Amino acid sequence: MRNHTRAGVILATSLLAAAGLAAPASAGEPAGAARNAGPSCTSLSNGSFCVGIIDGGHTVNLVYGKTGGSAVTVKFGYRKGHTTHLSNAYTVKKGDTKTFKFKNVNLGCSTIYGVLAVEGQDDFETPGLHNTGC
Repeated sequence: MRNHTRAGVILATSLLAAAGLAAPASAGEPAGAARNAGPSCTSLSNGSFCVGIIDGGHTVNLVYGKTGGSAVTVKFGYRKGHTTHLSNAYTVKKGDTKTFKFKNVNLGCSTIYGVLAVEGQDDFETPGLHNTGC
């Protein structure tokens, strides 16, 4: 169990670095500078799924890293309020890291949730993430 937890933390950290979600803007930035929000991640039995808000609050960035199991067909998405936005379907195999971005979105000052819709299974959500770029 301990090694599984450590592997999950390492995978999530790797996903974040690959997706450019490593850390929000620092306190030393000029006033009015755009800030990123997140990441917010959830650990899955065969990988990790993360969401971040980038580009000053106008892009939802989703990253799924699959560490085990058979190939799955997924749709990436985000939920804002009672509305869920989903991508086209993608096949993800063991060892793959897939990134999807919803660009030029109007998130307002809302809390969003990353959604991973896996064909034939339940949808998985990240914990909520508040848009700091509004």
